Amino acid sequence: MRAMSALFVLLVLPSLAAGSTAQWDRKTGLPLARGEVTAARVGGEIFVVGGFTADGANSPRVDAYSPARDSWRQVPDLPFSVDHAMSAGYRGRLYVAGGYAADRSRLKTFFSFSSGSWKRLPEMPAERAAAGAAVVRGRLYVVGGVTAGVSGGRALARTALVYDIARRRWSSIPGPTPREHLGVASLGGRVYAVGGRLAGADTNLRLLEVYAPGARKWRRLAPVPGRRGGTAAAGAGRWIVSAGGETPTVTIRTVYRFDVRRRRWSRLPNLPTPRHGLGVVALGGKVYVIGGGTTPGLAVSSTNESLTIR
Repeated sequence: MRAMSALFVLLVLPSLAAGSTAQWDRKTGLPLARGEVTAARVGGEIFVVGGFTADGANSPRVDAYSPARDSWRQVPDLPFSVDHAMSAGYRGRLYVAGGYAADRSRLKTFFSFSSGSWKRLPEMPAERAAAGAAVVRGRLYVVGGVTAGVSGGRALARTALVYDIARRRWSSIPGPTPREHLGVASLGGRVYAVGGRLAGADTNLRLLEVYAPGARKWRRLAPVPGRRGGTAAAGAGRWIVSAGGETPTVTIRTVYRFDVRRRRWSRLPNLPTPRHGLGVVALGGKVYVIGGGTTPGLAVSSTNESLTIR
């Protein structure tokens, strides 16, 4: 056991300083501070959807950020308020799935946004909230999260839901290890599930799992160096970047990236403003970390910080 621990130190710790010379930049903040948002890249913009506001209510608000102009624009609201939803962009459209409604019910809803308006799409075959979403090869994957349990109670999802965008049809596949509040990202034709938790913030996990479309199951990779739930992730270059999260007492400031070629983790500079329930999106060689709560539990922020990934 001691030999294995020493091997882990030799292989991982020297690489944790990689990227340490990079610095986070502070950008124009989200116009309305929110936590438990979902965010996705659509073309040259980053869309931030829903979430809690400072009064504890969830919101239908959607804002789009242009990194080229370092400015925001408000777009039409989602048809209803939501938090802990899932989103992804594909070919100029924003897709938003599920989440919690204002009455705390879990949703099956699925919408797309383009050309200034929202369109209702076929509902998911099962309710989902606090999951993650990513698109690979024209299919949108909704991974992890909370769904209906026995007698309508709460359960962790054991299947991932897959939407064929061209055919407008849902199907399901085996999911990764069941968990919620995880990060989900796509890179190189695969879907990655990062961190997450079983229930409260004291059940955070270090899991990293990957799915190749057509495979029978998810495959485990080297675990995240630190446990994290309430987190998010993005694919940038050859890396999966993991940022944010919370424990029962603090928000998580450590940021890591996983090299999908070398299959190992390295450490990036800490978040200047640690947050959970945040949006993490890659665009133009940078990762943007937007919104989220600055303290454990219900909290909000308008902070928008970026880091060049090289």
